[in-house]
Amino acid sequence: MIKFIFLFFTTILMSKSDFDNSFITKFEYGKMLYENPRGISCVKCHGEDAKGKKIATFTHIRNKVKYQCTIKSDDITNISYNNFITTLDPRLEKPKKKFGKDEVCKKLTYGNSMPKYFLTKEELNSIYFYLKNKEKYR
Repeated sequence: MIKFIFLFFTTILMSKSDFDNSFITKFEYGKMLYENPRGISCVKCHGEDAKGKKIATFTHIRNKVKYQCTIKSDDITNISYNNFITTLDPRLEKPKKKFGKDEVCKKLTYGNSMPKYFLTKEELNSIYFYLKNKEKYR
């Protein structure tokens, strides 16, 4: 009888625990984080569709030559998981890159426009899951 009561309450507690943890799906959690992770949201720069958009334009003068530069966010709908994590993990440095003399704007904006978020692995996985499944859940 004691075994039965123990098994009964264990089953109830486990079911309750599973139920309490499922109030929000991974997709919903990812969407919530995409729309407002901490501070400025992903959607502000990458857009509702996550395909990227123009963020700002500026003029840079170098050696008396004017360069019209544009900062544009990337399309992140088809980003690989590895690139996604590398971009968002503030502990990982962007690889060094050499630029040609005519790539002034690219050199100025390379690695400087993406804010660093201190998201957990679970949060990063949820955002990535959301991006990869947006079309399925519409």
